[in-house]
Parts: sequence; C-alpha cells; structure tokens
Amino acid sequence: MAYPDALISAVGTKVYRSQRGQWREDTNWSATLDEAWDVDVVRDAGYQALAAVGKDSLHFRPKEELNEHKITCGVKTSVLDAVIGMFNDKLAQQGVKANIIPSGVGDWRYLDVVPIRAGKLQALEYVRQLYGFSVSHTVACGDSGNDILMLEGQNPAIVVGNAQPDLRAWAERKAAEEPPPAPGAPPRLLRVSKHEALGILEGLQMLGLH
Repeated sequence: MAYPDALISAVGTKVYRSQRGQWREDTNWSATLDEAWDVDVVRDAGYQALAAVGKDSLHFRPKEELNEHKITCGVKTSVLDAVIGMFNDKLAQQGVKANIIPSGVGDWRYLDVVPIRAGKLQALEYVRQLYGFSVSHTVACGDSGNDILMLEGQNPAIVVGNAQPDLRAWAERKAAEEPPPAPGAPPRLLRVSKHEALGILEGLQMLGLH
C-alpha cells in the first residue's frame, strides 16, 4: 500500500507531513488560518444559537473533534438554516470571516465553522503547491457535503457511488453547469458508480491516471 507524504484532516484545518516515519503538524499551514478568525467569537456564536434553539436541537461535538480553527456542532435539520443565519450574523458583527459547512444525512447534520482561509480545497491547494503537482494531476474525491468546496476547484474531482444525498444532488446540478470537456476528454467532475476506494480507482481510470 502506498504511504502518503501528507494528510489533510479536520475539514482542512490541519495538515500533517510525514517526517522520518512520524506525522508532524505543518505549522506553516496552521499559521495562515488566523487571518480574520477568532475562535472565541465563533464559540460564543454557538452558545447564542444553543440558547435560541435549545439543547434538543443543537449541541457542541466532543472536544476531540474541535480545535483552535474548527468549531463543530450537531444541529437538527429543522433549525439548520436558522442556526447558520445566527452564526453569519454574529460573525459579521464581530468582523470574523468563516466558512460555515453543513454535512451529513438524516434528522441531524454536522455544522463545521472554520476560518475563511481554511477548508479542504484550500488545504489541498497548499499541499499541491508544496509538492509541486500540477492541477491536472491533483484529484479531489468526496462522499459528503463537507467535500463540496474541495470538489468545486479547478482540479479533477470524483464523487463516489456511496456519496450522501446532498452531495449527489449538488454533483448533478454542478455537472450540468460545467463547461463541456475537450473532445475525447473526460469531464472535470466525475460521478462514478463504485463505492469508497473502488470508486476512486474507477474515477482515476476514467481520468487516465491509474
């Protein structure tokens, strides 16, 4: 099995690089995320939303899922739009700029709030440049709504067959908006039938990269 040189985690707020067989956080990446960000303001916005909708409709995720650049809540779908609006209003008042990213299925959704400079696409672009890969040889693959920003980049993208309904619906709309590929070339955004890693391999074969 191939061993990666870098890992992107925590919705693009963490980048780890392999150094002498150990994973070490890339502090250069973390340092770029502080611009227009205040985790205390974001946390306070979460508490205000909690007070407004109640603990039966919103909760903070366990502390191991949070970090200095990521606040995550579980939110009932019935109040999701209202909660996002509360976050947007509070952060705008305090001059904090953030990406607010819902994902998941069912009656509860994850809601990740991360710096405006963070996210899976931004982290992917950072790692791409770090290792000198071309855009055409940098492929984003996803199965969840929090992958949408990453899949919207200029690079090739694969939505696997077991993708969650919100991502499948987005991919269908996005595919219709994409410019047509060059004759004989695959589309930039691929929707494949196989699940998980097999779906990634299916997409890479269609792209001529496997």
